[in-house]
Amino acid sequence: MFTINPNASGYCYEDTSFSWNKNTDCFSWNGVRCDETIGQLIELDLYCSGLQGTFHSNSRLFQLSSLKRLDLSYNNFYGSLISPKFGELSSLTHLDLSGSSFTGLIPAEISHLSKLYVLRLQTHDPYGLRLGAYNLELLLKHLTQLRELDLYSVNISSTIPLNFSSYLTTLWLSRTQLHGVFPERFFHLANLDYLYLSSNSLTGPIPSNVSGLQNLQRLFLSSNYLNGTIPSWIFSLPSLQWLDLSYNSFGGKIQEFKSKTLFYLSLKQNQLEGLDLELPRVLTTYMIIDLSRNRFEGYLPSIIGDLVGLCELNLSHHGLEGVIPASLQHLSVLELLDLLSNKIRAEIPQQLVSFTSLAVLNLSHNHLVGCIPKGK
Repeated sequence: MFTINPNASGYCYEDTSFSWNKNTDCFSWNGVRCDETIGQLIELDLYCSGLQGTFHSNSRLFQLSSLKRLDLSYNNFYGSLISPKFGELSSLTHLDLSGSSFTGLIPAEISHLSKLYVLRLQTHDPYGLRLGAYNLELLLKHLTQLRELDLYSVNISSTIPLNFSSYLTTLWLSRTQLHGVFPERFFHLANLDYLYLSSNSLTGPIPSNVSGLQNLQRLFLSSNYLNGTIPSWIFSLPSLQWLDLSYNSFGGKIQEFKSKTLFYLSLKQNQLEGLDLELPRVLTTYMIIDLSRNRFEGYLPSIIGDLVGLCELNLSHHGLEGVIPASLQHLSVLELLDLLSNKIRAEIPQQLVSFTSLAVLNLSHNHLVGCIPKGK
């Protein structure tokens, strides 16, 4: 038996079950949908319903044999195990248990749900859910229809298996303690829109020759042990909007930068050298760039002024010298400029007063002289 506590999850803005009334037909309740032809419940959305208590294997929920979609995310079943009984709901196409404080080993019976399109078991407790390497293999072997797999922060502690569904559009395996050489197989999943592999222990380079990935919008590989150069094909992906390769050991120079869709770029804390970027001319896309804590030397390239949609630019902790280029005055929507800890030797340019949107300016630990320009 569950109780309803509106504060059971801090992620919720609206309680799905708040409008439920025992004096009305339950099939008219929010989050409930039935198939009138068979008179059976086929969808149950209890996302953020304030449920709390222990989730038992004898729950009546497991009698809903026609259920296709089940969302129990962002409730509070603290300390409850994921019951093997979930594997008996053989009609399920969507199962979401994210953020509801389940704990223990994810049962192998989940792999019986061969019709699943979406499986979300994301947790915010790194010691909460575990998935044995063998069970992961079973999941991937039998769930061949998966479009979305979210195991964020589930303890897998495994090398990466290679038998992912070719239909996958979203793969979220950040903070899962994966290790081993980064497999090229990921970049042959042609339907991928989102790939999240941050905060693991993956090693090796990113493959240098990859085609496809026409739909990839987000690529997050931060906080691993990846090395080698960043291949130029990444900056040519036609749909890429977010790229985070920070906190790795990539070296060499950034090659051709052809992307016209990128919104967010973080290459922070690598071993990159040189800043002679080939930037697309007059890129107007709203953009955030963080290239801090690498090994850039030489002069600040004036071509940065062509990125007229640039919102944030972080080039701190390098060996950059020379002057702050006057072309930066064209960055009319710039909100953050961080050039901390470089070797810039010049006066602070008067053009900075044209930055009407600038909220954060950090020029400390350089060799600047003269007066700070007065704002308008």
